[in-house]
Amino acid sequence: MQRAFVGIVASGSATLEAAYFGMPFVLIYKVAWPTYVAARLVVNVDFLGMPNLLAGKEVVPEFIQHEAKPDAIVAAVRLLMEDSPARDRMISDFEVTTSKLGGTGASERAAQAILEELKKRRSPDRPGGVETASPSRTR
Repeated sequence: MQRAFVGIVASGSATLEAAYFGMPFVLIYKVAWPTYVAARLVVNVDFLGMPNLLAGKEVVPEFIQHEAKPDAIVAAVRLLMEDSPARDRMISDFEVTTSKLGGTGASERAAQAILEELKKRRSPDRPGGVETASPSRTR
């Protein structure tokens, strides 16, 4: 992805990876019809692609289920290959979107956020409270 000019990416974490590397792409999502119907009954989102969800708008064209037709996909890919403004706009949107993810240390920030939330809900001086540091124990 780091060196590709354009891509066709299946929905999932690879869409975020492609955006991170600044690779313009179109998103494809096609599954068995019973799976699609069941998912539509449970999931209510405007977009499936992570870059689109994070941006709150369509940055990447999504070809979902019956829309995933070869002619439509080819037209969208050709646009990204031949139309520099469209390509540049997508790359620019990727930069804005991926900047929302933050830098390194996500695990530490997530752990800290969990500890802070637990502190709000429980007091360390009552039974079942949360301690943020392990006390030294001697036996």
